[in-house]
Amino acid sequence: MKHLLSSLLLLAGFISLSAQDCKGYYYLSNSEVQMTTYGKKGEESGKLTYKISDIKKEASGTTASFTSEMVNEKGKTLSKGAGKYKCTGGVMFIDAKASLPGDQMEAYKDMEVKADDAFIEYPANLSEGQTLKDANFKMQTYSKSTLNSTITFDEINRKVIGKETITTPAGTWECWKITYDGKFKAQMAPLNIGIPFSFQCTEWFAPGFGIVKSETKNKNGKLMGSMMITALKK
Repeated sequence: MKHLLSSLLLLAGFISLSAQDCKGYYYLSNSEVQMTTYGKKGEESGKLTYKISDIKKEASGTTASFTSEMVNEKGKTLSKGAGKYKCTGGVMFIDAKASLPGDQMEAYKDMEVKADDAFIEYPANLSEGQTLKDANFKMQTYSKSTLNSTITFDEINRKVIGKETITTPAGTWECWKITYDGKFKAQMAPLNIGIPFSFQCTEWFAPGFGIVKSETKNKNGKLMGSMMITALKK
């Protein structure tokens, strides 16, 4: 009985700690998040809106579902998506589908999509110089049940390079600055020929909140565009 009581206390402590570590992320609350996108010259190019729902808290952590819609500067829908977020022991897992380049995905918005579950990890404790796990994602698109293309997306060489304070129209956060190399490739069936699109990305991640801002550059280091959180409704 004594050992059973000790085990139950340890389990309760773990559940409490997990819930506490995962508390505060906008990914895990019934909310609507608006990210505004900007072109290479800083001009507004569109908005990406995430609607988060179906929050579930379990012994292993917290999960949530989201739908997303990207529109251009005129409000025309470019793409829609859906996915999941989860947090376990303070480690935030963001669905890799949320990181796919929106302009690259526009061509597939009216097709059937089959994708593997893949998540990008953000540990509870970050530090300057820390190397983070790579992320790899694969999906296939179909037109009238016929395979149209196979798409792969990779985030490699992920590294924490320091801290910065970021201010947007939605607020101010103390963020960790994270860089990675991205690679997007669409192979068209039946020949499976495709040209990879490589880029460099920097994102500002606020522990206990989420990604606040990101910038994308081409492989030569030239700015292509950026995105930041501009509104949050709970």
